[in-house]
Parts: sequence; C-alpha cells; structure tokens
Amino acid sequence: MNIIDLIQQKYGDSCQLRSPLNKRQYEKAKKKIPDELLEILKISNGINEVMINPNTGKMMVIGRIIYSFAEIRTQTDCYLGEYGDEGVVFAGNGAGGYFVLKPDEKIYLYEYYHLSEEYYAESLSDYFSKF
Repeated sequence: MNIIDLIQQKYGDSCQLRSPLNKRQYEKAKKKIPDELLEILKISNGINEVMINPNTGKMMVIGRIIYSFAEIRTQTDCYLGEYGDEGVVFAGNGAGGYFVLKPDEKIYLYEYYHLSEEYYAESLSDYFSKF
C-alpha cells in the first residue's frame, strides 16, 4: 500500500489531495527532497486535513498532513537554521514542532520547547501506518 493510500485510509473524507508539482517545481524538488517524499509530491503537492464548517457547510482546511513543496522548503530552512542538523521537514505536530525526515529515512519530532529531537518512526510508511 502506498503512502497516499495509507493517509486516505486513516483520514477518510478528512484528507484533501492538492494539485501535483508542476514540471519546474518537480525539477527543483528532486534536488532537495528524498525519493519517498518526492513520490507523494508528484501526485499531490501537499495533503490537507479538512472538515466541514458547521456554520457554512463548506469544506475548510484545518491543517496539513504533508506540507507542500514550498512549505517544506520554508520549514526545512527554519529547522536547519535553528537546529543545524540534516533532514527535511514534511509536517508539523500542531504545537510548533516539526516532523523531520532524516537522510537515513527515519522520522524524528523536533520540539522547540525542549530544543530536542525524539525518534518517531522508521520511515514515512511506518509513520502514517502507526500514527
């Protein structure tokens, strides 16, 4: 099962795929983004968590399950500037922390409050199937 399938299974109607990377974005991304994450962005340039607004009945974005390429670049730059370690930020935890995909493909949660990282999962597949 691929990662997008795992996300759709986990979030159901609460996940929204976005347009895929365009050709120019893809060329930039493949120089900066690990292959497993790049495969997701080729299909959906970020994945939103959504809900129906009870007041309007319209769909609204309440968070990001996976950041867009632009958000990945921005958040990764912040992470590298603050922490100075290797890795690509692909999502947040909703409390100011970053989920970081390290070069060894393991996932860590970086918490600003503690200025530390905590091991989270063996891979993106593991992360989305467990959490």
